[in-house]
Amino acid sequence: MTATTMYYEYKIKNGDTFSGIIHSMFGYALNDTRYAETVKHLLALNPQIKNPGRIRAGDMLRLGVLPPTPTSSTNPIIPPTFITKSVHSNNMENFWALAWLEQNSNFLTIPGGIATGAAGNLLSPGNVNLINEISDHYADYKLEKITKAQYDYRRKQALDQLKKNVGPIEKLLFGNHTTHESIRIARAGGIPATAHITQHADRLKNMAAASKGAGIVLIGVGLTAACMKIASTTDTKEKNEIFVETITSTVMGVGSGYVVGAFLVSNPIGWGAAILLAAGSVALSYGSGKGASFLAYDVFGMEVDLVSGSGIDRVCQ
Repeated sequence: MTATTMYYEYKIKNGDTFSGIIHSMFGYALNDTRYAETVKHLLALNPQIKNPGRIRAGDMLRLGVLPPTPTSSTNPIIPPTFITKSVHSNNMENFWALAWLEQNSNFLTIPGGIATGAAGNLLSPGNVNLINEISDHYADYKLEKITKAQYDYRRKQALDQLKKNVGPIEKLLFGNHTTHESIRIARAGGIPATAHITQHADRLKNMAAASKGAGIVLIGVGLTAACMKIASTTDTKEKNEIFVETITSTVMGVGSGYVVGAFLVSNPIGWGAAILLAAGSVALSYGSGKGASFLAYDVFGMEVDLVSGSGIDRVCQ
């Protein structure tokens, strides 16, 4: 086959639009000079398509190699999804990554949200305070408010609870030492007796903060992917569905995170509960977004163009 007749088959997925596929695979938006030429070229390769606005998930779409314009390079423009590594430029690699993100962001944000949420929940103040309690008990012992036996018992009780809570990630948190071996009074001179306890508490707090930071990054990834989807579709209803779904899910996700965080300030939980709470927050966020979009534009048929009214269509270009 010559370059002008070469084509590749692409299986249409749920949510795909003709204009979105052109934008993802060729890099042309509606206002690009070669957009109309690309539409004409693809319709010629796909005579079964009578209306580009009505493509169906599961159908196979032929994506042809575009011929060069008279003023451009003699090299044909190949859809970036199928370009081999040997001819991939850095810019094309970046574009391919963005195209993948637009179509598959949930594969990153959903499991990532659960993982970061679970880590933040497990390393919440409720569990970190179990470590801080040991310093308080040691201070009471040194002030002779409690006996050595009482201190040992309370220390063991707090660490037993922490070990149970962290469960299988104990090795990740404390390396080759157990929880009880790691969180001990410093016997060496020159440093406070509770220095090691404080260091472990601070380290777990920093890990929790890193998890929250990663969660914020994932929110940004989701918003970026939504913005790309809005830019790549010409259907006003679909733009608004994406907008409502994204805003609702983001607000619900952030809100549920604050509620769970407030609960965990004084409530130590186990690793299983930490994962369940994180998964529940992600499910609530995702489900509320889908539900809001469905109710607004399918059940009640809301005709308000929020995307244009808010200027999001100009931002997401």
